[in-house]
Amino acid sequence: MTFTLRHMDRADIPTVLPLLTASFPCMVLTEDAMRWREDRPHPEFVVRRILAEDENGVLIGFVQTQALRSSDASGHVKGYVMLLSLREGSTRADEIRTALMAEAERAVRADGATLVRAEVCGEGVQVGGERLAALLHGRGYTETLEEHRILGLDLNDLPEPPPVPDGVELRPFTAFTDDPRPIYEVDREATSDEPGERSEEFMTYEEWLHTVWPPPLMDPDVSLAVLVEGRVVGFTAYVSDRDTRMESMMTGVLADQRGRGLAGLAKATALHRARERGIRYAYTGNHADNAPMLAINTWLGYRFAGAEHLLARPGDQG
Repeated sequence: MTFTLRHMDRADIPTVLPLLTASFPCMVLTEDAMRWREDRPHPEFVVRRILAEDENGVLIGFVQTQALRSSDASGHVKGYVMLLSLREGSTRADEIRTALMAEAERAVRADGATLVRAEVCGEGVQVGGERLAALLHGRGYTETLEEHRILGLDLNDLPEPPPVPDGVELRPFTAFTDDPRPIYEVDREATSDEPGERSEEFMTYEEWLHTVWPPPLMDPDVSLAVLVEGRVVGFTAYVSDRDTRMESMMTGVLADQRGRGLAGLAKATALHRARERGIRYAYTGNHADNAPMLAINTWLGYRFAGAEHLLARPGDQG
């Protein structure tokens, strides 16, 4: 079998989606969401998506790259290789995987990256993850300190939410359609001390409106803001396929309001709302160092599905 590589375009989305959801069983994604993102380039990243096709034009592989548009404090520009997927049962799978990885590295370097990172997950999260990890180690990639734990939850097994304290109110995101600025402000502050690699500066409100609020997958009936004495101090945000699956995107509480159980209250209440709407499975990812959130998710009943690791390209520093 011969194969060729080319860049994805918008017309490829219906073909690419089944490959991605088969390769990443915890992923929540729809065609509308892919088109939405394709039409709204991220302000912080240059994104490329590369396809592998066999001699008959059948899709057999996919990989995505992201290169930051600006350098970090050390003067480096970070680039990422992610979502490497192969059609199950592909012949010459190792050769296709290697070709996709090499092309992704070239693409991210061409887009200005001076540091290259690659994401790889355990088999429960990424089909073929073990083979990809072996390939990366063979190319000299080394483990960084970055590790996320991917967790799954059957919503039939939820604890009851704790009582809502006096002065605290939970409102769905639908209440902020006309003015989501309070949610942006919590997102900006809470993200600043979240574990893991990130950009040096959080995006502007205008950029956030363009790329974050609200994508087609965002479930504003399930996502909740936390108010204390009428002021938004936290939120828990979810995407869903409006069918059976949902994924946690972000839960954040302002620093001066932490330790009161507000994050757990919001998450438990949101998951109960999702179950009432027919959603069956929930997924989330936590940085391995985020002990408070891991503790909340353990209480909610989430169970370990697999780890996501970030590996560094040989010779890269920082």
